[in-house]
Amino acid sequence: MMRVSLRRILAVARTETFRLLLDRSSMGLILLVPAVQLILFGFAVNLTPKDVTLAIAPSCGRQRVSIVEAAAATRAFAVVTVDHDSSPSEYIADGHALVAMSCQGDTLSVAADASAPSAVRPAVASLQVALLSQLVRASAPRIETRWLYNPHARTSWWLAPGLIGVVIMLSMLMLGAMTLVRDREQGSWEALLATPVTALDALIGKLTPYVILAMAQAAVVTVLARRIFEVPLLGSFSVLVLAAGLFAIAHLALGFALSAIAQTQIQAVQAAVFFYLPSMLLSGFMFPFEGMPRWARLIGEVLPLTHFVRVTRSLFLKGNAAAVVNSEMWPVALFALVACTFAVIAYRRRLT
Repeated sequence: MMRVSLRRILAVARTETFRLLLDRSSMGLILLVPAVQLILFGFAVNLTPKDVTLAIAPSCGRQRVSIVEAAAATRAFAVVTVDHDSSPSEYIADGHALVAMSCQGDTLSVAADASAPSAVRPAVASLQVALLSQLVRASAPRIETRWLYNPHARTSWWLAPGLIGVVIMLSMLMLGAMTLVRDREQGSWEALLATPVTALDALIGKLTPYVILAMAQAAVVTVLARRIFEVPLLGSFSVLVLAAGLFAIAHLALGFALSAIAQTQIQAVQAAVFFYLPSMLLSGFMFPFEGMPRWARLIGEVLPLTHFVRVTRSLFLKGNAAAVVNSEMWPVALFALVACTFAVIAYRRRLT
């Protein structure tokens, strides 16, 4: 039976902390990645379409005023001038606009460039709603819509909470994946073999400094998101940090296991990339989880990032604590347990 020694764990943790502080590449990964990603996602990424070019044929005549007003109400379009009548599809084919309209009597023809659906579809849908609102405004009751939790539809409010999980996943998975291979390549692996450190001692000792750093990363990204983008934090900050620690353990243990199996750092990094790319795509961080096919959602439910993104968005924007955290973090805890078991087994095989 494997026995755990607190003294050996602290010794390994102290050594790993000193090595981490002296490793400039690792410190750069830990310190720079959160700031750069937050700035890029917060300022550069905007899921709300803007300046979608809209061409309105001269044949629309008096209807043009209503169309322009509806387009202005959506705040998604930039109306371009065309001086000749043509079919909407020809305006798009000629490169005049992404969306085009022409009128024949009471019929309004609309064509949209579907080669850029992520920008064009939401814009066209909002324009259709604005035009219908104009038609029913005189006879229908006034409709008031309340947008809860993110009333101004700010992309940064939606991305920043999930970005905490992405930052922790990338840095912890990479650091965990390179640690054991780096020890072998630098020659410190043989020195560790000569000590009475067990696989579990080494696992806990090596991962403890990184878990603390991951919790610090979560705190830093939270502070930056609140200061720069004014993202509210309605839930408990301590719950967020503790959830980040458990989330970090899951990816550190997985990275450690990959490091124990890999022969070189390149192999370890390639294995880490193979895991985090599906996590980015299938977790609901960047793309709507509800829009994925069933098989993709089943894979996404296995990934820790899926559940952590839900927890962070709930804590930031809704203020939910116990109910959401309990229901979403137990799959992360289960994944961490499996990853730790796999890491210990892989590490013991390397020791023998």
